[in-house]
Amino acid sequence: MQINSKFSNLTSSRVLWWIKTIIFLIVIFLLYQLIQSKIKHFDEIEQGFKTIFLPKNIFLHIIIFLLTPINWAFEAWKWQKLALKVEKISFFEAYKGVLIGLTFSTATPMMIGDYAGKVLMLKTNKRLQSIGAILLGNSLQMYVSLLFGTISYLFFIIWANPKPLFLHIFIIVLLMACLIFGFFLSLNLPNIKVVLSRNKFFEYLKKYLGILENYTLLDLKKILIIATSRYTIFSIQFILMFKVFQVNLPIYILFFGIGIIFLTKTFISILNVLGDLSIRELTSIYYFSFFGANIAAVSSATLMIWLINVLFPILIGSVFILQLKFTPKKH
Repeated sequence: MQINSKFSNLTSSRVLWWIKTIIFLIVIFLLYQLIQSKIKHFDEIEQGFKTIFLPKNIFLHIIIFLLTPINWAFEAWKWQKLALKVEKISFFEAYKGVLIGLTFSTATPMMIGDYAGKVLMLKTNKRLQSIGAILLGNSLQMYVSLLFGTISYLFFIIWANPKPLFLHIFIIVLLMACLIFGFFLSLNLPNIKVVLSRNKFFEYLKKYLGILENYTLLDLKKILIIATSRYTIFSIQFILMFKVFQVNLPIYILFFGIGIIFLTKTFISILNVLGDLSIRELTSIYYFSFFGANIAAVSSATLMIWLINVLFPILIGSVFILQLKFTPKKH
């Protein structure tokens, strides 16, 4: 009996090792494909790396690189706070979960990979309950992007007067409606189970979303502050990168441009994470063309921010995949 038990443990360990290794290799292959799909930007990448070694840019690049772990640290802190309702995790565990989630997201639509990465880092057998917590965290980060994006878009309409104007006004009205709906929804989180119980179709969602009723308005305010802090760090990085590539526009124009870029990326790339870079580039080119910016410089800055803030963390997250434990502890 004991021999069989040892054999079973050995077998399961080997199977687990192979599963993690296969996942790791798949992620690396997908990253390779992702980089290959961006090979047309090689000249911009080469030029971007050359700017690092220019004396006037070294200090700016150091700041941008140092802000990258801080950027994802805010996301990890946010996840750590949200996960408390399910399981107490360390900041380092939260950080690993965030990077693994980011890595999985390269291969999955609608941010499914982000959920998988964070859930698999938990040790509890109540992992499914954490899905609601992850959804809340992503929604609040999206709300921050929506808020600043709406303000930025309003500035864009007033100052650039894009055509057709009625279409842009319609988009602004739609964005404001989303803001109001999000605020109303946050006020009614304590009643989420009651709302879901009213409809048989949504009844099965209670085991995933029921946890949302445990978050108070104070909890939401704290998470919202963390999400806003992360947004601010990202914006600073982007503005500094624009300065590196000599996109010499006033700070407020750069800030509002970043707001529109992140707003577009947040909503459109939900359906296709691999298109994240293209979305950023197209949006930045469209916006900054109204203000006479050097489009090549704007495109290069956008690409470099993606490399630093997304690709490098994904590479680190792919290593953490090998440390995953798929079997939760029983309580």
